[in-house]
Amino acid sequence: MFDKKWFYIGVFSLVLFLIVFLTVNFKISYNFDITVFKLINESWSVPALNSFFSGAAIYGREYFWVPIVALMWILGSAFKNENAKKGALMLIIVFVAIIIIGLSFKAVYYRPRPFLNPVLSSVVHVLVPKDFDSSFPSGHALVVAGGAAIAFLFLRRRYSIPLIVEAAIVSYSRVYVGVHYPTDVLAGILLGVAIAFIIYSLVIKTKAFALLFKFIDDSYGTLLKTLRLAK
Repeated sequence: MFDKKWFYIGVFSLVLFLIVFLTVNFKISYNFDITVFKLINESWSVPALNSFFSGAAIYGREYFWVPIVALMWILGSAFKNENAKKGALMLIIVFVAIIIIGLSFKAVYYRPRPFLNPVLSSVVHVLVPKDFDSSFPSGHALVVAGGAAIAFLFLRRRYSIPLIVEAAIVSYSRVYVGVHYPTDVLAGILLGVAIAFIIYSLVIKTKAFALLFKFIDDSYGTLLKTLRLAK
């Protein structure tokens, strides 16, 4: 058995990702990308916000989401919230899948970064260190969107909504700082959500997930007891 609702939503998101990929691959979205990129990176650029968006673009992925995973587990254990702990474990599983899929896709499909585009090279504002791997899809958007999707499924709205907002800020910032096209970010969001929902729907009710959760939970409990005795 699997959760059909989230599986189908995940598949729909995957289909949308493939449509975006085709528009990029066949340059259907090229004019859109150039126009919107210039708006966000140039016309809507506010010097007073440069440090904020640069920080979000650099630190909003692993520097933010790894502590979130730890906090969900630690606080979930402290307040006996099993759902939060299961969410932390699901985040780890989803992040591993996202990294593998994202790196594999970037390895076989290369799209130059906006600052390498002759049309934009003289006007683009690059506010963070330059990456030269494939621009498509945005790895940052991929990770934070996947994380936000899992947070939405496992946490109360007062906790998940701020994480969704954080993911949106990070995704937007990748265009603002000049290292991604809008469709790179859109594709990253769609693929991240697709991976998160599909994995969740296929894994959450399995015996393997229950056994893995029990093993980690028991091991964590044993570690805490050992630390208390050592004091």
